[in-house]
Amino acid sequence: MVSDLRDSIQRLLNARLNRILTAAAIGIPSRDQYQAFRTFALDEFGNGGFLPELDALLKQQERQGTGRPRQQERRCHDE
Repeated sequence: MVSDLRDSIQRLLNARLNRILTAAAIGIPSRDQYQAFRTFALDEFGNGGFLPELDALLKQQERQGTGRPRQQERRCHDE
């Protein structure tokens, strides 16, 4: 389940990142500047930045369950 969530988040992130890189390719005048920006963006949102942080967060939440406190069952004699 965590893997499915990670994959879904990564797909959404990649779609946004592709749009950003497309806009940057249009707006950044020199190829060298674009390549530097592209490298930076891919590092920040890929294995050098966001994804390891996402993995750590998902593992932490997996260890803690859903992250929500569990409610105790009420029995008929509990008030």
